[in-house]
Amino acid sequence: MASSAGNYREWRPAAPLAAHFRCIWSHSLPRDFDKRIAVVPDGCSDIIWSESGLCIVGPDRTAAFPPLQPGTTVIGIRFQPGAAAAWLNLSLAEITGETVALSDLWGAFGIELHQRLLEAPSIAEKLSLLQAVLQRRALETTPPAADMRRTFAYLAQERGDGEDTIRNLSRDLGYGERTFRRRCIEQFGYGPKTLDRILRFQRLLRLFRSARGDALSILAFEACYADQAHMSREVKTLAGLSPTDIRRQLV
Repeated sequence: MASSAGNYREWRPAAPLAAHFRCIWSHSLPRDFDKRIAVVPDGCSDIIWSESGLCIVGPDRTAAFPPLQPGTTVIGIRFQPGAAAAWLNLSLAEITGETVALSDLWGAFGIELHQRLLEAPSIAEKLSLLQAVLQRRALETTPPAADMRRTFAYLAQERGDGEDTIRNLSRDLGYGERTFRRRCIEQFGYGPKTLDRILRFQRLLRLFRSARGDALSILAFEACYADQAHMSREVKTLAGLSPTDIRRQLV
């Protein structure tokens, strides 16, 4: 798990960016690190920078295994749910599971920003520069729509069967099911059922991090899986690891 490898830290973004971004973060790997890391899906997209380039990381359906070298430091800023599409001027479905050079989307601006970040002498100054540049761009960018913020927050809560939840949510938002699905694909990169599975998995990770000693069967119930076997299948599919392996790393 990426959060268990090296030194990962995150902070709130500057106030003018809060409507658009959830957090800024840095992740440094030890120089003797010799394993691969799994970045598990969370329903979000990030702008990331390392010495090798400045990129957009699209939303993932399953764990990604980025080819990071020992000693690498990566910084990033994570979009608020439903915010990335307006910043990138595309449907998130176009970059689901992909890492795209920012220059492919923003042209010379992305190239110049990478060079400026490369020249900044410290991680703190790189993060400050990235936020300052994005604050100016935020003035021309529409914040995420309320319907997508509500969708993400609603599905992130602990609740029961996904089919009924999604049907009720689409009705409450005034959408037919097809329209709601199309809207989610544009803004999150996949439909509401996949988003619901990913956010249920994230609930389980929060339970693991709470360091409770409850049996896996109890945690499966609290995270809203049908049973422990269902949880094990879903976790293996999404993360490529077993619940026991993940829990051992996060506790």
